[in-house]
Amino acid sequence: MAEKCNHLPDECWELILNRLDHHSHLEAPSLACKRFLSITNELRTHFAVNPTIFKLGGTLSKLFARFRHLKSVDLSGFHGDIDPVITEIAVSDLKLESLDVSNSNCLPLECLKLLGSKMKSLRVLNCSNLDVFRDIELVVIAESIPWLEELDISYPGEVGLTDDGIKVLSSKLGVLRKINISGNHFLTDKSLFALSSNCVFLKEIVILRCSLVTLHGIEFVMRNSPQLSSVSVGKIEISRSSLYYLPLLDSFTSARGLSTLYIHDSFVPDEFLYSLAKAGFLLKRLSLSFCWNFTFSGISSLLYTHRSLEYLSFTEVVFLTDKLMSDLSKYLTSLVTIKLCLCRRLTESTFFTLTKNCPLLEDIDMGRINFGIGDRTEDIVKNPRIKSLKLDFNLDLTNKCLGKLASVCPSLEMLDLSYCEGITQNGVSNFLKTDSKVRYLCIKGCMVKNIGTGSELPKLEVLKAARSGIDDEGLAMIGNRCRGIMILDLEGCLGATSIGLKEILRNCRRLREINLNWCSNMSTESVDWMGFSVPSLKKIVVSL
Repeated sequence: MAEKCNHLPDECWELILNRLDHHSHLEAPSLACKRFLSITNELRTHFAVNPTIFKLGGTLSKLFARFRHLKSVDLSGFHGDIDPVITEIAVSDLKLESLDVSNSNCLPLECLKLLGSKMKSLRVLNCSNLDVFRDIELVVIAESIPWLEELDISYPGEVGLTDDGIKVLSSKLGVLRKINISGNHFLTDKSLFALSSNCVFLKEIVILRCSLVTLHGIEFVMRNSPQLSSVSVGKIEISRSSLYYLPLLDSFTSARGLSTLYIHDSFVPDEFLYSLAKAGFLLKRLSLSFCWNFTFSGISSLLYTHRSLEYLSFTEVVFLTDKLMSDLSKYLTSLVTIKLCLCRRLTESTFFTLTKNCPLLEDIDMGRINFGIGDRTEDIVKNPRIKSLKLDFNLDLTNKCLGKLASVCPSLEMLDLSYCEGITQNGVSNFLKTDSKVRYLCIKGCMVKNIGTGSELPKLEVLKAARSGIDDEGLAMIGNRCRGIMILDLEGCLGATSIGLKEILRNCRRLREINLNWCSNMSTESVDWMGFSVPSLKKIVVSL
């Protein structure tokens, strides 16, 4: 068998290794032999730069030479001097398509010009959350990289952008398809007029927390952007009187391609939802998060028409009850993702109804509701498609109820039980007993000392246990059962000491990140040597 594998050409191995879920999974085969190392280097398309890497003098250039087929680089976690980093990227032979420079201090103008002159393949640029981001930087981006298709300039710090900057930008970026201008408090409807008039390929626009943007500007974009498929707006008051304003009604009938509509923190009357139901487009994604003034009649009318919905967010829709959600679920047969967090009148009955009536459902967020106080014990149907379940801050969730969830969701990969105070180690242990496929488990703030004994959990890669009751015995169990774990968060676990940590380091040879912040019983000596004991360990967070 070994000889047959040896004779497989590299192209076959590339097909095999490309089926791995995440680029981090390439690390293990890369260590097997030089040939696999060479193959995995060719397959790597994404790279995140952090300060540790860049401080190693010249390492960045070597990494770019090693990973020659990178398509995206993420600098959002880099908090040093970004000038030399962008320069190295610009002069490399990479053909990047996406660059994330968010969370930086500022963007050096000369580096932006150099990037534009060298990186003709760049299509996506993320400049969100920059401390200093002004019109001058925006103009340089527009003049240096006019072929950009996606641009995020949201939430700038000092000064911010103006309509003049957006006007220049829109005149230069002729192929712009997606833009996020959220958090720009000096932008007005004039910016929307410019973007809609000049960017004829505009498909997606995000306008959250732009206090000077009005419904008139949004209406203009929808009416004059024939390619528009996604709109996200917030802090907008859609008054009843405005619904009789003919251009507003026309804008919805004009936006035939609209498939995604996110409305956040806004006044939304039923009449607006009725008009959406009659508009003629087919919604795939809808969010009415933190909105008010609409009723069950409005959303029922909308969902009845748009039965093609795949994503639905009703965050803090306070009037929703189990009975109302049961009625709505009949229209949600295409649903893949639903978010119902902060709908405090809902219980686990809604969960069981959704798993029964929504056969395509994969992702459920029911955090901060009343999960655990319902009495639904019948009509529980197994739904093997559900992969992700978020139940944080459900204080009444019990071990018994958690056991029912395990039987309903046999294919669950992500489970968040943060601050579910009624859950104990027995509940977690029983949940993980039956051929668990869980990759991500969060028990943050739960009084759980261990995950129990039992068979190995080879698929568990991320365990978030900050401020839980995990102690040395619990760490030993994790080390024995979760040998493939890659990220472990133990922040504030006062029962964890160096004894338990050694068990983790001895058994978990794929560990990449560990958080020991505020683990006051952990000795400084153990922190000093653990970086050498596990070669795969890349990140250690500690504040002893």
